[in-house]
Amino acid sequence: MKQALETAKSKTKSMTNSAVEAVEDTLPESGEVTLNLQPDPIAISNAELDLISIGDGRPNVVQIITYNPDASSRSYPALLLHGTTNMSTASSLAGEKVQCDVYYQASESSPIAMTLPGEAMTVAFQQYNPTDKALTATLGMISLRGSDGSVIQIEGGDVLAVIREETK
Repeated sequence: MKQALETAKSKTKSMTNSAVEAVEDTLPESGEVTLNLQPDPIAISNAELDLISIGDGRPNVVQIITYNPDASSRSYPALLLHGTTNMSTASSLAGEKVQCDVYYQASESSPIAMTLPGEAMTVAFQQYNPTDKALTATLGMISLRGSDGSVIQIEGGDVLAVIREETK
């Protein structure tokens, strides 16, 4: 009886580990952002989406970020989209349009460009993929102002964002 129990525990653990590995293998490692910058479009090979629940009846915050904010060094180009929504889950953003502030830095030594006060980029969320825990979106057009006074024109773009966490 004891041996049968140990065999069952071993098989269960093996099956659980296999299932976890299978799920981890199918999740995308990172998302992707394509920015139609003028004159040359760029692709950023990372995009994560966080939905942060504020509470107290206030709107929630949605962020799409292409770098790890906790890392001591950043990868470039770096992009942050930050907006508010009444949606309570990342998956419910599909079909929604969110007005986002945009922060962009092409390289470590380049100026940080951002939306001007009162302006925002429209992020049109499209399809949620529950298998990959990812959300696609289309980016609208916007002019950003650099910290050096320069202007960066974004003529739209596309996002495949991996949903990393929903914070409450």
